[in-house]
Amino acid sequence: MGAAITLVVMVSVGSVGWDAQGYWKASQAVHYGSDPYAEDLVALKAFHNRLASNPAERPPFVYVYSPMTLPFLRLLAVSPHWLLGLLYWAAVATGALLQLWAGFQMADQRERRWLALMLPAIIFFPGLVTDDAILSGNVSYPLYGVILAAATAGWKRGRWSWYYIAVLAASVFKMPFLALLAFPVLVDRRQWLPSGMTAIAGVLIFAWQMRLWPSMFREYLLTLRLMLDTGNSFGFGPAGTLGKALWRRGLPFSSATTIVYLVFACVVGIVLLFLARRVREWDLPRETWIPIALMGTFLLNPRIMKYDIAAITVPMLLIGWRALRLALDGPADERLGDNTPGTGQHGSKRTLILVAAACFLVPNVITVAGPTWVPEEPVRLVVLLAIFTMGVWSLYQSRPEVQPQAAPKRTRVEDPSEALVEQGP
Repeated sequence: MGAAITLVVMVSVGSVGWDAQGYWKASQAVHYGSDPYAEDLVALKAFHNRLASNPAERPPFVYVYSPMTLPFLRLLAVSPHWLLGLLYWAAVATGALLQLWAGFQMADQRERRWLALMLPAIIFFPGLVTDDAILSGNVSYPLYGVILAAATAGWKRGRWSWYYIAVLAASVFKMPFLALLAFPVLVDRRQWLPSGMTAIAGVLIFAWQMRLWPSMFREYLLTLRLMLDTGNSFGFGPAGTLGKALWRRGLPFSSATTIVYLVFACVVGIVLLFLARRVREWDLPRETWIPIALMGTFLLNPRIMKYDIAAITVPMLLIGWRALRLALDGPADERLGDNTPGTGQHGSKRTLILVAAACFLVPNVITVAGPTWVPEEPVRLVVLLAIFTMGVWSLYQSRPEVQPQAAPKRTRVEDPSEALVEQGP
């Protein structure tokens, strides 16, 4: 109820649906026979002409999805405005809830006790850093919701068909969604062939649009290029952070960002494949590996935006919590499963909560109340890389040679002699 009331207040006092309004404008242009890309190009060029005299002006919101989505917009545009808006926001809310549900499935029983209480607040902290991205109405929320729900069926029951369909459909809107096809391979090495075939299908669909709508496709690519030139769409990955820094200084960024992305993606990919092999060798529980594999897969996205990292907020929270718990309590406390109450244990929990709260508050304070000269991109990038590094470290702390053997516990037997017997773990 608190989260719902907060959302209502934010909608009442601030802006809402800035991305959704762009979709509505494009759907109306298609409905009346206009070219939404041509209209957006005019708006972007006019914005660039005014930028020198008004640097603080915000860039216009334009339609940056492939021409293959336009027939879908034409179909939606026949519905009444109020009904379409109601259905769309219901889809956004459902997608956000599915993201939270999928993340909740990655937690163990002890983690679910406190995670259930935190889920409503997580929508306000995409990537563990506060932001109002949920109010944008970006189509990524319902797309990621369906994808992560299908991913849960995949890693829990080995049923990946719906995941491939969801990723392929989402790639029609944004081709970088195809990077998510690395996730099934990291979880199940038998998925190389279906994942590769889905990736080929996605590339062919993208290329097919060049032949089917050549003029619109050129306008679509030019719109993407001009959006980057506004400095508003680089994202929070290493390549995006570098591109935004170069753009602020008026320097060319295309070649540098491409090289940085390729190097970073290769490093992350090699690390993930190496870890996937080790996880199988060590026979670790899937709940230990799934959040790290999912986050690493998202890092392969060449343009990581706020609504992208919103989908992995719960996995990031679990990775950070588990790493801090291992660092402060040591592996024995977690693996022996000794829940005997005691002063030392309560003190350790208090320390863990305080350290976790400090790690959470620092980037949020810097982003909200920090110096104006501190950009948001490096803060989010540091959080992403720090959490992923913590995940890699925690995996190595979970390997069998580090795990101590659980000491036998003494259990009282209900018999007249009340003899103590040894019971294994």
